[in-house]
Amino acid sequence: MTPYLILSSLLWIGVGYLIFYLRYQYRDTVNELRSHLKEASKQIQFLQEELEEFSAQNEILKSKTGELLDKNDELHDVVAELSTYYVHIKKASEKSSELNKFLTEPDPALEEKIYKQLKRDKKADSEKSFF
Repeated sequence: MTPYLILSSLLWIGVGYLIFYLRYQYRDTVNELRSHLKEASKQIQFLQEELEEFSAQNEILKSKTGELLDKNDELHDVVAELSTYYVHIKKASEKSSELNKFLTEPDPALEEKIYKQLKRDKKADSEKSFF
């Protein structure tokens, strides 16, 4: 039994050394991969934080955009109302300029009618005298 015990101990020592050798044979590569993994984890965490921040900013921008679109609709209604007022004012301006033209240019036929009416009124006043 002793030889089996010595043989099994040597075998376990050989297996242990083989595992140790295989594990530490590529230790530089494993350490490099671990450092890359840590760096990649930090980058992923940073990107996650930025994603959360950008998502919050996106929500704020969406709400502000909605508010601005509502204000734009209101302003569109105001501009439409003002344009109708502008049309009315333009028409009134045209009519007033036309009226002003009629008032500044004397109409000879109208003057003659007024003169005849004034003559009749004077005759009627002189004929209707009380004494």
